Amino acid sequence: MYKIRFRDILLISNKKKISNNKIILFFYGLGCRSDDFAFLFRNKFLKSQLFIAELPGHNNLRYNNENIFYYARNIFLFLKKNNIKEIIFFSHSMGGIIPIILTKYFLKRSIIIKNFINYEGNLSKYDTETLTKKTISYNKDIFILEKFDKLVSKSEFSDKIFLNFWSKSLKKTSKEAFYQLSKECVKLSETYELLNFFRIFFKKKVYLNGEYSESKNFNYLHGVKCLKIRDSGHFSFFENKLEFYRIFNRLILQKA
Repeated sequence: MYKIRFRDILLISNKKKISNNKIILFFYGLGCRSDDFAFLFRNKFLKSQLFIAELPGHNNLRYNNENIFYYARNIFLFLKKNNIKEIIFFSHSMGGIIPIILTKYFLKRSIIIKNFINYEGNLSKYDTETLTKKTISYNKDIFILEKFDKLVSKSEFSDKIFLNFWSKSLKKTSKEAFYQLSKECVKLSETYELLNFFRIFFKKKVYLNGEYSESKNFNYLHGVKCLKIRDSGHFSFFENKLEFYRIFNRLILQKA
């Protein structure tokens, strides 16, 4: 794996030299980190360049109060500087917002988007009910002083193995970043604007969800190809890594 720094962003890649042909740009969810997907870099079938972008304040990165728009703009400038011509987006959870912001406000039609694979991305208010909305229901100082550590502890000692894994990444996440990004996530997901943009703008797109996840978004995903990742929920890359790997390859290699 190679670390590529540009302005305030850090990207982890499977190749040292930046290709300006088709790339895969991967955005993970809140409280995760690139290490959670390191197994993808060992993919012998993957010929394209894969970039996993670290979220602000994640994986021990210093948090400088970057908001999602500032972050997306820096991603755009990185793509522009390196003359990237084609992209496949792969996103998970809160990371599902970023390709939409990136495309709507910065990329527009300047780069070809070959596919947008969205794994339970935060596209509507229904996606914020479990975690982010609860996070910002607390006063910011109370959350930082007490509630975040309780979330880490609850995850670490849960009887659910996927939460045990998630806790390792949470420990390397800035408390302030977690709170501020949750706040933005809730605000951006309050209407159906993100979901409708995903559904209408991207010509080729796939919506993934875990077999055990319940999503109300399906009622609004007319015309979108939807696939289930079996024997898993929101964290299939922890719960059923083999199936996640298989689905990833199937879609990235465009065999679907």
